[in-house]
Amino acid sequence: MEQEMIVNTGGDGGQFVVIPYKKGYAVKRYRGIGENIVVPREIEGKPIIAVERKAFLSCKTIRQIALPDTIEEIGDWAFAHAEQLRTITIPHHVLGRGKELFLGCKRLREIVLDGTDEEKVLRASWGLGRMLALAVTILHDYFLFDPVDTGSDEWVRRWDEKLMGLIALDDLDGFEELWTCGEEDYEGKDYDIKSYPVEKRKMKLRVVYFRLMHPYKIDNVTLDALRKYLLGHTKGTDTPEAWELIIEEHRNDLEYYRVFADSGCITEENFDSLLEDMKDCSAEIRAYLLRYKEEHFAAKDAFAAFDLDW
Repeated sequence: MEQEMIVNTGGDGGQFVVIPYKKGYAVKRYRGIGENIVVPREIEGKPIIAVERKAFLSCKTIRQIALPDTIEEIGDWAFAHAEQLRTITIPHHVLGRGKELFLGCKRLREIVLDGTDEEKVLRASWGLGRMLALAVTILHDYFLFDPVDTGSDEWVRRWDEKLMGLIALDDLDGFEELWTCGEEDYEGKDYDIKSYPVEKRKMKLRVVYFRLMHPYKIDNVTLDALRKYLLGHTKGTDTPEAWELIIEEHRNDLEYYRVFADSGCITEENFDSLLEDMKDCSAEIRAYLLRYKEEHFAAKDAFAAFDLDW
């Protein structure tokens, strides 16, 4: 029988259940209701080198987890269904890993690679932590969960291929599966045949916006394809979710408007309706749109004034 040891986590009153493993210890289970969890590097002079399968399974309160650089292995479903988990810090070295580590972690936003503060800031500016999180939650590719290879040319190429595959999926993909599993009994917009494709497009567009804001090592073919995808869902089309997403979730974030504009989504035909939708936006945002009109459309209006009616 495994010799279990209880280790207190600190101020939150939680506990780690650990067991001897190889040359050190493994975290077998976390017990508690803490939000910010730091796994210690060692116990009684021996390193913690593994997180066992299901160690943090269904821990509903955890928002952040920091793993020490002594960790070498992470078992199956280690953090599965930790529904509030936003950020996890992992070692920047080779990790043995099990399957579906983050299954059901829909709020996971960033997987931070440990290192110096300068290294972490640089990776954040490139968007690598977010790319890692998206790889295991939205793109569903655990081959990309590779701390050593993250950010390499080949890694980025594969990540972008997965993104292109995602946006190419039919917007009703997965809906039939919900019904065959009996999910039709649930109430909510995600299960309605009219709203399901709308929400599916918004999910895709969130990733597209992110990638265009963090174009680390992106090639021109991918860049053009992502901009074309936004353009296909601008205001005035039958599926204007690229614009609706900004107004609903980022109405005062100028960076989103810039990406929207750089993708050709602001046109003479939709300008007035865009401006109307922005009536509650900040003065800075409205000024940006008016300036865009002056720089891109005003010249055409000026030349039109010289047209002669023969």
